[in-house]
Amino acid sequence: MKYKFLLFNLILFFGISKTFGQATIPVDIVKLSEITLAKNPTIKRNLLSVTNAEGSLQIQESAFDYQLISALSLGRNSLNLFEVDPRNEFITDQLKSKNTGVSVGLQKAFRSSLRANISVDYTNANDNFPFNRFNQDVGAYFQDHTVSSTFSLTQPLLRGRGNGIATALERASQLNLESTNENVEFANSFELSQMGAFYWQYVAAYKRLKIFKENEARVRRVLEITQELVKADKRPAGDLAQVQADLANQERQTKVAEQTLYATKLNLGRSIGLSEEESKQLGNPTDGFPTIVESGYTKNINKAMFINIAQNNRKDIFASKKSQEALELQLSLSENNKKPQLDLTGFVNYGGATMGNGLGRALETFSQKEGSNIGYGISLNLTFPINNNLAKGTYIQNEVALKDQQIANDNLQRNIDLNVSIALNNLENSVQVLEKAQQSLNFYQEVYNNEQIKFKNGLTILLNLIQFQERLTFAELEYLQAHQQFASAIINLRYETGTLLVANKNGLAGISKDLFYTIPK
Repeated sequence: MKYKFLLFNLILFFGISKTFGQATIPVDIVKLSEITLAKNPTIKRNLLSVTNAEGSLQIQESAFDYQLISALSLGRNSLNLFEVDPRNEFITDQLKSKNTGVSVGLQKAFRSSLRANISVDYTNANDNFPFNRFNQDVGAYFQDHTVSSTFSLTQPLLRGRGNGIATALERASQLNLESTNENVEFANSFELSQMGAFYWQYVAAYKRLKIFKENEARVRRVLEITQELVKADKRPAGDLAQVQADLANQERQTKVAEQTLYATKLNLGRSIGLSEEESKQLGNPTDGFPTIVESGYTKNINKAMFINIAQNNRKDIFASKKSQEALELQLSLSENNKKPQLDLTGFVNYGGATMGNGLGRALETFSQKEGSNIGYGISLNLTFPINNNLAKGTYIQNEVALKDQQIANDNLQRNIDLNVSIALNNLENSVQVLEKAQQSLNFYQEVYNNEQIKFKNGLTILLNLIQFQERLTFAELEYLQAHQQFASAIINLRYETGTLLVANKNGLAGISKDLFYTIPK
């Protein structure tokens, strides 16, 4: 899954590089999600933890690797004989000997706990004494060849024996790798939820600036109307100062909104993983807030259903359970390691010895009958640690780690239930707030329109018009904030139920607009 995800990110990277070559970056929530998965530093670091877990698994798999063992030895000796040594009659100087040894072996530990070993040893010895071991005059440096081959099988009877004991660490590492993958997927969904929240802040800031600009335009129209009424002697000149003061205040609010928009743009870029210059290239948002109907929200939501969705989709739940399984395997291994080590070994060896110079004579040790030998047998080896503090201490640590993980799992389940309940409550409240804000906005829009007509006809004072205009602006801002909270509540519910970032059958993260616009089903 990890490699497919990396390939997906690589494809995204080239597409994103081309995008950043443009003057501005199209800002829609799906495109930004894809950029986040490719560029976010935290997500990149999360993927490194997966690579690290893969390395740990490979380390445990190495216990079952084939081990090739070889050795080469060369020896040269010179011996000054005693005067009474009868060999002085045949040696004029020193007794010189040469020894050459070669060994090669192959070892293999099987996942059944059986261990196999096969080895071949060859020795070539010769010296300048002209007689061989049988007192035959063969001349100096007549070679003596010895070859021995051994095959053995070792089966642990106590420590190391048991169902799956030999593979316990390997299987625990595999579970830890799967746990890391699932934790990373859930952690990445958090980064995606953060990006989504910042995106809705950016949308709100963009719309807020638009509201203030429209409000400023309304005040300018009021100023124009007031100027015409003053010229027609229908309004006192003092009304102009009131409107101009209100206009200056609206221009101030517009400037503040511009600054807020700039800050939210850079914060959005920060959450994605963009630099300052890249963040500045973000264009205007193209996606608006989701509507209540579009979200699929209905009244009387079944909380138990969403808790069940979380149980089936939260990757951190799966990861936590697999971590517990891995610790259970490690505990079983540490329990086994408290036993004494008793190994039964069966072996067969075959070899031979020949004399004579040349490589051909060395090879004859396996083919000729003379000098050949064959042997077989069994051995029983016992290792009994008297205190066994290492095994006992390791068992205690693994037992504590397992109990701690069980507590963590229960606590995770408890917090998920609480968080889903809070997220649902926030969603329900945000829907109610949004509906009331919509009603309030509609009423204030109607009141303001009526007040404008009354002001033109001289049926109301300027102060009333300004007051209703401010209330309309406040209602628009309240509606905007309610819409932002509703959109954020959808993302939060998606995150808490584990349905924000999901993998498709190919293992790639599937991003669609529905993830940010609809509640999970």
